[in-house]
Amino acid sequence: MAELDALARRISYAQCWEDPGVLVPALAPQPGDHVLSIASAGDNSLALALAGAERVTALDLSEPQLHLLALKLAGGHLAYEEFLQLLGLLPDGRRVFLYHRAREFLSDDARRYWDAHEDVIRTGLLGSGKFERYLGAFRQRVLPLVHTRERIEALRVLDEPAAQREFFDAHWNNRRWRGLFRLFFSRAVMQRLGRDPAQFAQVQGSVADRLLERAEWVMTALPIATNPFLQWILTGGFADLAHAHPYLSRAGHAQLAGLGERFTLVHATLEEHLASVPAGTYSAFNYSNLFEYVPPEAYGSMLRLTARAGRPGARVGYWNLFVPRSRPQDLADRLVPDAERAAQLYAQDRAFFYSAFRLEVVQ
Repeated sequence: MAELDALARRISYAQCWEDPGVLVPALAPQPGDHVLSIASAGDNSLALALAGAERVTALDLSEPQLHLLALKLAGGHLAYEEFLQLLGLLPDGRRVFLYHRAREFLSDDARRYWDAHEDVIRTGLLGSGKFERYLGAFRQRVLPLVHTRERIEALRVLDEPAAQREFFDAHWNNRRWRGLFRLFFSRAVMQRLGRDPAQFAQVQGSVADRLLERAEWVMTALPIATNPFLQWILTGGFADLAHAHPYLSRAGHAQLAGLGERFTLVHATLEEHLASVPAGTYSAFNYSNLFEYVPPEAYGSMLRLTARAGRPGARVGYWNLFVPRSRPQDLADRLVPDAERAAQLYAQDRAFFYSAFRLEVVQ
């Protein structure tokens, strides 16, 4: 399909929009563990390595996504403030110069890609994905039509749910907010600007209403001041890097330079890769929300291959966005849901997009 070909040729996500605060405790990586992780923007693959996984195989259908992860790893050879500037988190000045200092730590393929896309580095890596540009349009064009800069700032610094609920009800949740939110996050607009029609093939019902409900939840139930996902949507930055993705903290960056040898980057479909590895290869699996993009028979096949490739006790974590997915009944003897732990973690999920988190254990 042309739409899938487009996904494979570009950076759809410059950041991971799944909460490492959910994923890392769910998979609980330990020394000796070998984790298979959907690469996406690389942030959660890095989080699993920083949390203790001995090896991480990061897989993606998109080579540019893998090159992005490789560049983030190479940024570990820069000073911390230089790394933040390379990513676009500090004002521009010499981002391309810093890229050329990190370039020697990239593969030939990654060098060729970034040499041809220095403009992306110059404008800011973390805002360069299609989805981040979509959220940027919401922040720059839609949000100012609803709320003043002062009101946005007043919301951004709140860190106590009772105060957030009061502010949300009294100052935020007006008719214009609800109407423009539903319009901008409708299926039609998301397909045109933020995601691809192929990613909605299995979706039924209103996506905007579900997102609006989740947005209210995250604005009123969890502290906003330490929520990096909401901070980025509201401001295009992070108020506190210590509470963002672990590799962005000073301590996380200090370990990046040594992580490269623990990573294997794989350009393939999940089915191709799982079928190619020996049984019992992996001790944990991070599947993002991959399963909702494929029909039921396909995700059932992926989970069957996962059970084969997993060691006994291997933990499989993935999210549902708009399409409910969980272990099929015919795999009951191979995968056992840890529903209680999944629900506990989901209740603290700072990324408000998702409708459920699944955690299943290989037998």
